[in-house]
Amino acid sequence: MAAGLRPDGTKAYRQTRIILVKDATYDPNSPSLAKLTGASALDVTNMFYESSASPRSTTNLVTAPRRVGDGASYQRVGTSQEEIGEVRYSFDPQAAALSNGKKCFEFLPELTTGYYVTIMGLPDSGTLAVGAFATSRPFEAGSQDEVPEGDGEAAEVAIAQTLAATGPKSLNKAIVT
Repeated sequence: MAAGLRPDGTKAYRQTRIILVKDATYDPNSPSLAKLTGASALDVTNMFYESSASPRSTTNLVTAPRRVGDGASYQRVGTSQEEIGEVRYSFDPQAAALSNGKKCFEFLPELTTGYYVTIMGLPDSGTLAVGAFATSRPFEAGSQDEVPEGDGEAAEVAIAQTLAATGPKSLNKAIVT
C-alpha cells in the first residue's frame, strides 16, 4: 500500500497580506488586481496589529431528534456565522490629515462598507500578481476608538474598531487583471 499523501505545509508567518477595498464594483469572485492596488484600496498589512481579530467562521452543531429505538443521538450542521471582529491599527492622533499616521483611520469611518481581502501564502513584502489567490469578505465598519496597544513603555496609540461580516465570503479566488 502506498503511503498517504502529505503535502508540504505553507508558511503563514509573514506570508499574509490584508487589503481593504471600498470599490462598489469590486467582484469578490474575480478579484481584480487593478482594484486591489487602486485608489479605493488600502493595504493594511503593516498597519494592523497582531492583536487584531482574524476572520473566521463558526458553525453550530445541533442534535438531531432521537428516535424511539435510538440508543445514541447524532449531530447535524446548523447555522454558520461569519465574523471579522475587532481590528486594531496604528494611529498618530497628532499627524496631519492624509498622512500615513492617519491613513487607515481616515479610510474607515464608521459605517464604511467594503471588502476585507486576505492573500495568504504570499510574503507580506511580495508583489501582488494575476493568478495569486485571495479571499474576500464584505464588511461594515463600526465606531472607532483610541486605545493603547501594547504594555508599559512599549505601548503605542491605536484605533480599535469592529468590522462586521455582512455577507458570504468568497474563498480562494484567482486574482484577475
